[in-house]
Amino acid sequence: MRWSAGLGFWLLLGAAAPPVTFTPLEPRFAETADYYRALWSREGGRIVAALERHSGFAFPARPLEIILRDGRPMTGYGCSAIRLRGTYTGSAAIGTLIHELGHCLTAQMPRTAGLDDHRLLYLFLYDVWTDLYGQEFANRMVRLERRIPTGYDYDGAWTWALAMTREERQARLRGLRGLR
Repeated sequence: MRWSAGLGFWLLLGAAAPPVTFTPLEPRFAETADYYRALWSREGGRIVAALERHSGFAFPARPLEIILRDGRPMTGYGCSAIRLRGTYTGSAAIGTLIHELGHCLTAQMPRTAGLDDHRLLYLFLYDVWTDLYGQEFANRMVRLERRIPTGYDYDGAWTWALAMTREERQARLRGLRGLR
């Protein structure tokens, strides 16, 4: 039933976005799932269009399941499933959803020396955030991501990406599309 409702939504959008389900792993995340469903209904088509436009890659034409849970947000290899914090709402929820959806597109990009998954993502994520919600939103999200406490150097990856202009980042992406 969930998939058929998602598929109907997808067809209404004219295949502009993959069908998405938001599944809370615990009852306490049900309200957050409703928040994401409303957000996706309102903004999903715009978000997907911006991600595809800026990355130059298209979303896989298959349903996406987004699981709301405790724990860090992450996207399974090849965009098999997306996991989001079940407590996020507001700008953190929007920015994180877009970040994780962006990984669905980077999974299609060729890997070259020095370009890990986040550096690939950061070639277009800032521009997506800026175009959708403005530079203040994008800057706030970058500040949050720079402080993510893991073994990965998010700060260094953002410094690398933002040292380039939008045009230079787009030129890097064009080069990657040519390698495909």
